[in-house]
Amino acid sequence: MLKFSILWASLLLFFMGGCATKHYTVSEPKLITIKTPKLKFSDMGYIRYAQDAIEVELFTAGVAVEKISIDQDVCVSAGCMSEEAFNHDYLYEGYPRDTMRRILQGKDIFEGVGKGESPTGLSQQSIKNEKMDILYRHSVKEVYFKDRMNGLMIKIGDVQEDNTTTK
Repeated sequence: MLKFSILWASLLLFFMGGCATKHYTVSEPKLITIKTPKLKFSDMGYIRYAQDAIEVELFTAGVAVEKISIDQDVCVSAGCMSEEAFNHDYLYEGYPRDTMRRILQGKDIFEGVGKGESPTGLSQQSIKNEKMDILYRHSVKEVYFKDRMNGLMIKIGDVQEDNTTTK
């Protein structure tokens, strides 16, 4: 009987507390490609925002296969971890803590180091040293991140709506 009471009390605390559902203010369908040593994905996904919290839900053939949530921690299907631990496990440990968050938001990385802008509104950063060779471009419609030395690539683009019909 005591075990039963403890189980119900635990479930009640779980639903009332820490795992509250986040209400995102923006939800956008995107074509997402992520290639890291630990994660390989290229298909449709959704990026959701709420202030500085961000969630990426990845789909393959219409089925959700992975979710990456970044708020206080980074949560993936394998569990939650700090942004530093996420960089170590999924990206490259030498990156600043907020690198993945900023890429997903389409913001400058590495505090804007190596930044230039084109007349079309495309921001570009080039960061090269003995441990990384990064090309990062972002605009309203596309985000492209590639680190040639560490074998990483993230590409996020708008979903093209094709309203033409074939006859």
